[in-house]
Amino acid sequence: MLLLVVQTGCALVIHFHIQAAFRILVERLGERQALPAGILAEVVLAMLLGQICYWTRLRRLPVPKGFRSLVLGHLLAFAARLGAIVGGALASIYFLRHLPELASRGYDPAELWRSGPLLAIVFALYCYTLELERLAAAWQAGPD
Repeated sequence: MLLLVVQTGCALVIHFHIQAAFRILVERLGERQALPAGILAEVVLAMLLGQICYWTRLRRLPVPKGFRSLVLGHLLAFAARLGAIVGGALASIYFLRHLPELASRGYDPAELWRSGPLLAIVFALYCYTLELERLAAAWQAGPD
């Protein structure tokens, strides 16, 4: 459970910064935005720490199955889906925002370089939602 708590903290850091990024994008639509180095460092650290916890739990520890609650399992599965929606929305806004630039200039390695961290963040959120869904399924399962 400690690994899940750390993953949750990492996901919250990422989601907090995603919410701030949405606000900036909406307020300054059409302008190129630069992410402050401190925020980027926090997001990358949260992503890496979350991935370490995820892969450690996945490879070495079983999903805890002692607790059963249909209602809490459903709430956890719902939270997992919301997390996936937020990650997908981030990727959608980024690519919709930069798609005209990519189409007009053609292949630009700099754009690909900037897209890599975003894809890694979305993948980290995906892994976290999988973890929540596994735990939710274990909580919702009937007695064996």
